[in-house]
Amino acid sequence: MTKFLIGTRYLILLPILGLAIAAAGFFIFGGIGLIRLLLELIFNAGGSAHQTVEATQGVIIFEVVEYVHTFLVGTVLYITAVGLFQLFIKEIDFVGWLKIDSTEELETNLIGVTVVVLAVNFMGAVLTKTENLLDYGVGIALPIAALGLFLGLRAWSAKLGKETGTSREHSKKEIGK
Repeated sequence: MTKFLIGTRYLILLPILGLAIAAAGFFIFGGIGLIRLLLELIFNAGGSAHQTVEATQGVIIFEVVEYVHTFLVGTVLYITAVGLFQLFIKEIDFVGWLKIDSTEELETNLIGVTVVVLAVNFMGAVLTKTENLLDYGVGIALPIAALGLFLGLRAWSAKLGKETGTSREHSKKEIGK
């Protein structure tokens, strides 16, 4: 039974492969789209005289922000794939912040990138002058606040657990004397 359970961990390769391919798709199509946008800007510079400069800049900034959003979603998928691989298959020698030793570390990385994605979404809404911006902002702020509270409570709980564990060990030593 043990060998069977150890072998089933390789089933995680299917979602890892799917996540990696999806991340690559976001990076490739986002990169091609961004390069195409930049080339259009270079070759069409000054071509639209009837639009105001501010309106044109706003549209350009919004389009670039949309590509940033695409790359961030790809990053979330990539971090998830790498994290699952490291948790279930084998450790990878990555930079410090991308080394995943527990599901908590994976969650923390994903929450950080998710908060940035939500902030970029809000910035896009501001740039396009979305109606009901207050409602949209509150709709984005609430999940960010909830995620922040979740991380804070988890860190507080872990700290409390370490302190309690230390005091238990100290009590055991005192009793043993």
